[in-house]
Amino acid sequence: MSSLTLPGRLRPRLLAWILCIALSSGHAHAQQTGAAIPALPDDAGADKEDTDDKEKAKAAALEEVVVTGRPESRDEAGRNEVYARDVSNVYAGKEEIERYKGTSVGDLFKGLNGVYSGDSRNSGALDPNIRGIQGEGRIPLTVDGTEQATSVWMGPAGVANRNYLDPNLIGSIMVEKGPSMTPGVRSGIGGSVQVRTLDVDDIVQPGRTFGAEVKLETATNAVKPDESSFSNFGKDYRDIPGVYSNYDGTLAFRLGHGSEMTPRKGSNGTDFDFDDKAFRLALATKQEYFDLLAAYSYRKRGNYFSGKNGASSYRSDKWREQAEAQYDQDGGVGGLEHSYVANYFLPGQEVANTSSELESTLLKGTLRLPDRQTLKLGYMHSDHSFGESVPWLVSWAVRDSSGVDGTQAQYPYSEVKQDSYHLDYAWQPEGNAWIDLKAGLWMTRNDSRRHQNGDYVFGIDGGTYRRGDTAWNDYVRCHVVGDTSLGGCASVPATPPEREPNTDGQFTIYPKALQISSHDRWGVNLSNTFRLHPTLNLTVGGDFTREKLRERDASEGYRVTELTWGANHLGPRSGTREQQNYSLNFDWTPTNWLQFSAGTRYSDYWSYDDKLAEMRTKQEANWRVPTPTVALRYDVQQLMSDSAAAAVDQANAYDYDIAAASLAEELGEELGEELGEELASLIMTEYFGNRDDYINTGKINGYRYEQTYVDIPYNGTHEGFAANNPFQNGTVDVAEQVQDAQGNTGSVSRYIVGSRTTVQGSAPSNPWQKPEKKKGHAWAPQFGVTAFLSDNARVYARYAEFVRFPTIFEDTQAAWGYADGRGVTSAASKPEHAYNWEIGYVHDLRGLFRRLQFADFRINYFDNQIRDYIDRDHNFNIVQFDRKKLTGVELQSRLDAGAWFGSLGATYRLKQEMCDKDYAAYLDPVQGRIPECVTAGFPLSFARTSLQPEYSINLDLGTRLLQRRLEIGGRLTYHAEAKNEDEERFGQSGWGFNRPYYWDPVMVFDAYASYRLDDRISIDFGINNITNRYYIDPMARVMQPAPGRTMKLALTVRL
Repeated sequence: MSSLTLPGRLRPRLLAWILCIALSSGHAHAQQTGAAIPALPDDAGADKEDTDDKEKAKAAALEEVVVTGRPESRDEAGRNEVYARDVSNVYAGKEEIERYKGTSVGDLFKGLNGVYSGDSRNSGALDPNIRGIQGEGRIPLTVDGTEQATSVWMGPAGVANRNYLDPNLIGSIMVEKGPSMTPGVRSGIGGSVQVRTLDVDDIVQPGRTFGAEVKLETATNAVKPDESSFSNFGKDYRDIPGVYSNYDGTLAFRLGHGSEMTPRKGSNGTDFDFDDKAFRLALATKQEYFDLLAAYSYRKRGNYFSGKNGASSYRSDKWREQAEAQYDQDGGVGGLEHSYVANYFLPGQEVANTSSELESTLLKGTLRLPDRQTLKLGYMHSDHSFGESVPWLVSWAVRDSSGVDGTQAQYPYSEVKQDSYHLDYAWQPEGNAWIDLKAGLWMTRNDSRRHQNGDYVFGIDGGTYRRGDTAWNDYVRCHVVGDTSLGGCASVPATPPEREPNTDGQFTIYPKALQISSHDRWGVNLSNTFRLHPTLNLTVGGDFTREKLRERDASEGYRVTELTWGANHLGPRSGTREQQNYSLNFDWTPTNWLQFSAGTRYSDYWSYDDKLAEMRTKQEANWRVPTPTVALRYDVQQLMSDSAAAAVDQANAYDYDIAAASLAEELGEELGEELGEELASLIMTEYFGNRDDYINTGKINGYRYEQTYVDIPYNGTHEGFAANNPFQNGTVDVAEQVQDAQGNTGSVSRYIVGSRTTVQGSAPSNPWQKPEKKKGHAWAPQFGVTAFLSDNARVYARYAEFVRFPTIFEDTQAAWGYADGRGVTSAASKPEHAYNWEIGYVHDLRGLFRRLQFADFRINYFDNQIRDYIDRDHNFNIVQFDRKKLTGVELQSRLDAGAWFGSLGATYRLKQEMCDKDYAAYLDPVQGRIPECVTAGFPLSFARTSLQPEYSINLDLGTRLLQRRLEIGGRLTYHAEAKNEDEERFGQSGWGFNRPYYWDPVMVFDAYASYRLDDRISIDFGINNITNRYYIDPMARVMQPAPGRTMKLALTVRL
């Protein structure tokens, strides 16, 4: 060791210079994580040896200088990686999550620009939507590496993706926009969401070995739901006053005690009455060889109240009115005002079915083994009950509402029990370029009970046609309720009849709308990085996943009604699925200003429809192999040629003249020739009209047509429909006009198209044939290049392909088709295949603003195209659409000067459309009014409801005061209105059902203040929706307004 020492007074200054040099080191800082540090090649130049000698001399001079500093925390690293990765991404750490913790789980995404959750107010879960891409398997959401996404049936509203988690135990959220090969990230065709739960470092303060944290929270704008009807289950319906049974076991609650309740009015978010309360206790220890953490969380929140301001924009359905106004102009009857959400959920009123109760336990441990090995084990259990509305019932109620105080329906809670386990191993021996190994084993179990099959909630099973005790029903209806509208009350005695025995519980109320699901997954993953050369790394990896879904419904085994038909035929699925993926990726840094990455991914999967196999084994009628539809047949009237029309006229004239002459001759023999001719003329006119009318019999508007038909070949998947459609391939031009035809003047249509029928093919030889195992495999390459323009700026370009195979829900089918006499089928024979481009520019602006601690800016353009997009068609079959196209520009920036800080995120979406020439032709085969490409998606597809706002903005500003003990900040969240001009066209074409809900532009302001009394105690106060706006969240699947103004108060004690 050198004996050279520095005077103590010089060490702080030298330390400052060293830190400045380290922070301004160009490329290493620009690529903090996620990419190799640029290295010079061996032949970098003749000055290399001199440079090495100088560096050695500097190292010797500084040998005794010890530089210490606080290591970068997980959240600091996550925020920095937003600008270090060559893939568009956003991040929220523990502070941000707890600072703006909202009312619903979906509020977790509110501060992440361009990231939304579908149906965020009705699900108690997350359904990620990135760049307009949404659905199970498209954007995997993992919690500590475990995946538990499941698709749920929502009646006529279709299917929704659910990822259940506890916001009170989340430590961070990282979202990648678009597919990638980022190590440790389970990517999908639209990106990924990586959630990490609380970790030891979140609880144990630096320098200590033990920590404990107690967090207490309460919030306003909540009220305890009316749960009085929940106790009806298990009761004899005759014991409830004013209740009688209808046909098919449906119960009428005429004197209350049912689901209907009167909503209460809020106090504009100022009511701290503990109807929203939360508690969290976390204990952790950090030892030399191991870490342990145990946490318990509980939150109970009542129904929220909607906002008040801006509700006038939601009193009428603008999209539907615009469509019908145009229809009216075209000669139809339309232009009527249609009631919208603010006429049912009145401003400032309680919104039913928005409550939640969530209890979770988290256990985590880390064991540090010799030779830089780590073993991590985690377990989490959650019990979640939450309100959930029935979409079609809300839509009906909104449609019939008048804007005055009324009732809402409060349904029994949905219940989800979930367990997740994970075991992770890592080995990174020091000095070994060949081993950087990571392995994982995980499992999730999800069991749910939801009253969502579309039927009424309460029912009974006994009596003729499930009508219950008919004598009792008549007595209650006529003499207790006083409903005489159905008649027959005169013969009903005014005294209570003797009640029939409740044999085997036939008159006991059971949950008629209950759906029960069990969805289990487990998987393994393995990866290793080989440092082949100082400038070249190779990462290889693989993963395997197996899942099993079991669903059943309370209506199974009963005669279906119009409400439960969908649940029986489209909803519950049961199946098994496996998928394995293998990947390799090279990272190469040939020079200190250029980086390349290239890799590929191979995927293989299979799935099997267990439910279909079971039902065909039992030969259940609704599950048989259906007779296929082979063609759509249209009745067509075709204009006759002049000669053919003249021949018909001549034949008619001849027939008329012959009949008249024959009748005149016959009558003349009896009455005389003159009188016979006169009487024959009168008879002919009376029965056949005059001669000219008879000659023109069969003409349409003075022209003669012949009856024919046109068949359009149809294979059940709509593929090839446009090319085979005579109306659109040039064979039959319905717009064709004929000039001066058949002796007339002017133009006339050659074709008149009439009604449509279907042509059935041959019946299947074996209607009980077992389903086949579905299989598939595919390759998907990725490539990227990064060029460093300076020490602080770089540009990058990424091309990434990705494939997605059908989910269990898409690969399994419940039963029989909805229309055309066909069976509901899954025609998804190929995987979705994405082709994604992303070009970006990233700049660290601290070279220009040296007083700032952080100053980063990134902007990127994306062009994403998904071929063979899997979705449902108008008959609820799972089919594949030609392509989905999404393009746009994303911006992310941040500034931090210590005393003040801010960030800005914005997204402008240039294109969000689905294209399929064949399906457009199928929806409107004759007129062709639906274009090949439409905004968001085609009618009745799920993609139609995944439309993101045209542009959105997130702005955060804050300041740190009192030596950083007090932090005050605010957030602006803005999104544009739902803009979809194709909705008007769909309405005109008769495809207006299952429309996405309209929302107005909305600007929501949130604010917070956090004060740290000392190192152990802090107080947080926040206000969400400061201006108390009334609005609908984008991509809502149930017509419900968002919460109004809500204040939150939290106390945190750390030990």
